[in-house]
Amino acid sequence: MVETSGYPTASVSLPPVTAATTTALRAFLQTILPPDLPVLLARQNRMAAPNGPFALMAVLLHQPIATSATRYTANTRIILQQQDITVQVNLFGEGAADNVQRISTLFQNGWAAEFFTAFHQNTVAQNTPAQKITCPNTPVPMAPDAASGPASGTQSFPLSAHSSRIAPLYAGPARQIPFVNGERQYEEQWQIDLHLQASFALSLPQPMASAARLALADVTNPQGSPSA
Repeated sequence: MVETSGYPTASVSLPPVTAATTTALRAFLQTILPPDLPVLLARQNRMAAPNGPFALMAVLLHQPIATSATRYTANTRIILQQQDITVQVNLFGEGAADNVQRISTLFQNGWAAEFFTAFHQNTVAQNTPAQKITCPNTPVPMAPDAASGPASGTQSFPLSAHSSRIAPLYAGPARQIPFVNGERQYEEQWQIDLHLQASFALSLPQPMASAARLALADVTNPQGSPSA
């Protein structure tokens, strides 16, 4: 026989942390990069590279940065977790060096923290298919899923009031990577790793006792049987 904990099979509820991270970061990049520069999710099947400059995002790492905390409700155990999510951003084409400098400078500035805070507040508050994000000095139009649309290359995920909270941490050094296109010509490519903090909650069903029955034991009785 296999010894078990006695808990029934649990249905774990977890918000789409990775999707929330790439959605928030894509909105940030679209705000600071030149207009009409596509920002895509990397490693997609059957997707050709756009003509002209573009940017690619690739999630590299999920790393816990704090011990998880636990809270309880009537029938639920809520586990709170904070992670450092590393996203690699590659910029291709003319102007890639200047674009990576924009990202490095603004991502490590208080402006980025204000942007992601406003993004989260608007994501929680939105109840219609299209809203506007209010960020420092720049209104950013977007849908509930910033990664939606044919040019995004990402899937559509519903966001709710329980969506993950995303905040910028720091950026790694910008580096130039050799890139040879299909015509065997060198093209400009720069790469930078962005570290974001994702704070989210994982929910589990939790058995609870609604009442307790106490019985008094007679300590003078050798058998120790309850007297009431």
